[in-house]
Amino acid sequence: MILAEGDVALSALGPAIRWAAKNNLQTLHVLAEDTAGQLLRRAGWFNEPGVEIVVWQVSGTTVQAATADPFLEVPELGPDIWSLAGLMTESGARPVDDHGRLVAEFAGLEIARVVREESGEVVIDVGVGQADRELHHLVHSNLATDAALKRAVAMVATHRSSGAPFHPLNRLARERWLRSMLLDDPSLVGAEKLEPVPPLRPRSTLLGTQPVAAVGSRPGGQPVIAVTSVGVDPDLVPEAADYRGRFDPSAELVIVVPPRDRYELTLDLVSALGHAELVGLDPPWG
Repeated sequence: MILAEGDVALSALGPAIRWAAKNNLQTLHVLAEDTAGQLLRRAGWFNEPGVEIVVWQVSGTTVQAATADPFLEVPELGPDIWSLAGLMTESGARPVDDHGRLVAEFAGLEIARVVREESGEVVIDVGVGQADRELHHLVHSNLATDAALKRAVAMVATHRSSGAPFHPLNRLARERWLRSMLLDDPSLVGAEKLEPVPPLRPRSTLLGTQPVAAVGSRPGGQPVIAVTSVGVDPDLVPEAADYRGRFDPSAELVIVVPPRDRYELTLDLVSALGHAELVGLDPPWG
């Protein structure tokens, strides 16, 4: 029995499944409060022989069987918002639906986003992060949007390229940088085509790591979902399984990390999913 609580509640599931399998437990009981429904949904993706996973909802002093939560719906982007995607593409950036927000990414780093002003007009707000967007308004307010986007792309490209020296701009959103590599060359994971999909939940900051995904197909037509991440993340495999469940449960799942991040825990959990593999991809940051 484990108690999953606090900010790391979701991250408890993967290590708990591995611990139960290693100790030949027949039943794993997981107790949680706010995350019980998510944990139950994620537990359903695993097929660890001989281990039954039971999730309990804790509310005060009451404990009852949890009910699986549905996936969080992604707000639909209107045609007026998507009409600005072409300007992003022309600048050398990639338009991406970031859970109901259209952003422009270069090498996986957000350099601009579409915002709706109080008047109802939609505009492209250029900058890496809130502080940079505010600075852009102050210093480059007279610069045309297309010129501002190209300037941002050129600036980020200097620091976010293979072999570039250390800089804060090549430390951010590295999991998205890996996804960008796959979008540019799907054959890196044996795919014929890949398209980015929105994250499972809104992103509140550029800091930290949040696995991201792309969906597509193999040359033979078999659907595939690639999920990228970096570093130590006990929640990676359950989250990757959630991506597959959200977008195409029949797809092959490929989890992509830098070679040094192919940890034993991750390998064990991938094997418990079925139709999944863990791929090490050399990152451009070395």
